[in-house]
Amino acid sequence: MQVPELAGFWLLTLLLQSPLVLFLLFNEAAIITPLERAVNVIMTIFILFEDVVGYFAIRAMVDSQVNKFHLQQFTNVEQPDDVVDEVGDGDWHYRRHPHTA
Repeated sequence: MQVPELAGFWLLTLLLQSPLVLFLLFNEAAIITPLERAVNVIMTIFILFEDVVGYFAIRAMVDSQVNKFHLQQFTNVEQPDDVVDEVGDGDWHYRRHPHTA
């Protein structure tokens, strides 16, 4: 899981996109067409939805990572020499010895 990447994306959306879209929507000094106003309303709804969903997604991912870390403390006991993660998928596999068929 890529918590830092998602958190960075969420922060960019929250700190950069949200204020800019709200400025475009509520700036009365700018002369914009009704089509632009409609597009800005839709974009604002999507950005606000993205902010809320992103927050809960990050929170769920962090909770999952914390639980995985705590469970790993109980399951990560000394592994025998013939048990390795050769595939790199996080699952432990038994190493085949050359003298066994």
